[in-house]
Amino acid sequence: MLTLEEAAEYLGVSKTSLRRWTRDGLLSCHRIGVRAERRFDQKMLDEFLLRRSTGLPITMPGRPPSFADALHQAAQDGRHKHVCLYFRNPIEQWEAFRHYFLDHYRAGLPTTYLHQASSRDQLLERVSAEGIDAQDAINRGLLRIFPAQDSYLRQGAFSADFMISFMRLIMVRMRDDGFRKHLVTGEMDWFFSNTPGVDEIHAYERRLNKLLDEYPDVTIVCQYDITRFDGENVLEACCTHPIVHLDEQLRQGFFLPPQG
Repeated sequence: MLTLEEAAEYLGVSKTSLRRWTRDGLLSCHRIGVRAERRFDQKMLDEFLLRRSTGLPITMPGRPPSFADALHQAAQDGRHKHVCLYFRNPIEQWEAFRHYFLDHYRAGLPTTYLHQASSRDQLLERVSAEGIDAQDAINRGLLRIFPAQDSYLRQGAFSADFMISFMRLIMVRMRDDGFRKHLVTGEMDWFFSNTPGVDEIHAYERRLNKLLDEYPDVTIVCQYDITRFDGENVLEACCTHPIVHLDEQLRQGFFLPPQG
């Protein structure tokens, strides 16, 4: 069994590409340990190389459903598409989030990205690495990027009231532009800005679920760096989201809507 690094060297590709292929169902792997680390069978790698060299279809039989399918099923089960996405580093962050963005982009649906830890240039570079003209996506209204200073911290402090109004305005404008379905995502690192009001973060997340009662077709993905948030805040985030994305899987969160 080969590690991720050994398999990438064996195939002559980057570890990022290898992670992406396993996530997209193009290459199978085994998962071991508490952190579900990837391990690769050399025979599987040889078969993958053969398929690529002969032009045979690469998609593996029994490919798991996409995140879009999983979110649709969650909506069918009565859960809003409000996702708490946990990641450990910038590579894992984009590898996890890219599926949401690509599912919307390929369907001609817009994404609004509120960033803090990532810079605008880094985001455009990641989008371009997907084979997408990032500036064209912006010009067509399929990608809008706002820094935390113009969203979460726009008033020089965080206010749950303001952010709910801000998010509602995004949804109203998108609906007016003909987009009932769209994606809004935010990097939650602004919590560490020491700005007044950041302790309202979980109250804000709970209220987003109420907002989605009005706009159930919207997907909201909140990105949490699990190496920075302590255990209490990680648990709180699980309790304010109907869906949790961790280690390449969507799981049911602990949020329960109020009764009555």
